[in-house]
Amino acid sequence: MNSNNYFDLLGTFIVILFIAAIVTFILLAKKSSERAAQSEMTVNQIMSQLPGEKQTLFMMQYQNVRKNPTTAVLLALFLGGIGAHKFYLNNAGMGIVYLLFCWTYIPAIIAFIEAFTIAGKVSEINEQKAREISTLLFR
Repeated sequence: MNSNNYFDLLGTFIVILFIAAIVTFILLAKKSSERAAQSEMTVNQIMSQLPGEKQTLFMMQYQNVRKNPTTAVLLALFLGGIGAHKFYLNNAGMGIVYLLFCWTYIPAIIAFIEAFTIAGKVSEINEQKAREISTLLFR
């Protein structure tokens, strides 16, 4: 084989790897979106189980502690290399690790991948906060 065939094989391998990465990111985003929808339904169920007078109080408190998935995704994409999305989600320990290793660009690569799954994580965090609020209101 001559050197052109090696470059053709290498190019084909890179294209296949790129397509596999795109498919993986799409599947991750879809799974994250499904988790987010399920968490939102759970939060709505939690609210509907509360008495009428406590639903307003629940929504006020929930809106104060709720994290926005869009904000988390944008932070992961643009400032993920320094861990901004981790700090936003109250995970300061991992945020500090991202800051310490930001010079290696590894946190930026990880944050780019996390940007496709973070919406589901934010919804889970919001669901946990809703459960905590409802527990406090039932006392």
